[in-house]
Amino acid sequence: MSTGRGNHMAFGNDVARRAGKVVVFEGYDGSGKSTLISELRRRLPNASIRVVGRKAESQLVDIAKILEREDQRPDPNAEILLRIAVEFERLGIVSESLQHNDIVVCDRGFVSLVSWLDYLGVERAAFESLLVQLGDYYQSALTLVCEADFETCWTRSSQREQLSRKDRLGKEVNRRYFEQYDANIHAYAASNPGCVMIDTLVNDISGSGNQMIAAIEAHEI
Repeated sequence: MSTGRGNHMAFGNDVARRAGKVVVFEGYDGSGKSTLISELRRRLPNASIRVVGRKAESQLVDIAKILEREDQRPDPNAEILLRIAVEFERLGIVSESLQHNDIVVCDRGFVSLVSWLDYLGVERAAFESLLVQLGDYYQSALTLVCEADFETCWTRSSQREQLSRKDRLGKEVNRRYFEQYDANIHAYAASNPGCVMIDTLVNDISGSGNQMIAAIEAHEI
């Protein structure tokens, strides 16, 4: 899966972007992202860490509500445009936060976005120029991928008190989504040296945390 190489987005100059580090946590629902983000805060109590999600930010909440609706789902092409809009708005928040924080965490990133093209059966070509811009921005970030098998992910995510729209589609749909996401994340990791895989099943939270901190310390933006 190629990110492309186009002009970088104008989200602040290079000096501003390098005031902090961007760390993207990827992984399928239930793979351990939230647990590892909490471990990051515990391991670095003196660091200023800003977590930027996709649903809770005031600038994004209205779009997120449309994407989570079940009574009136948008056309698949419209849904992709909405998801791209969320990412552009979110990266504006990220770039601003970089000027005031040591680490800015993105809960999900570029691979999660492009995987929705596969989930919805939408051709990428119409959105290529926008995806190239987003891919270029994320290319300089450190991406930490929480790896777990589908059964583990599904058991965890399906037992949450509040299920996402994706969770409510059921196990077999999510199994297909997992396979598509897994293929995309491994293709991304193969072409991006700033992508680090962390097996959250083989490693306990201590081992996963050690890998995470080592990757953050080693990564240069």
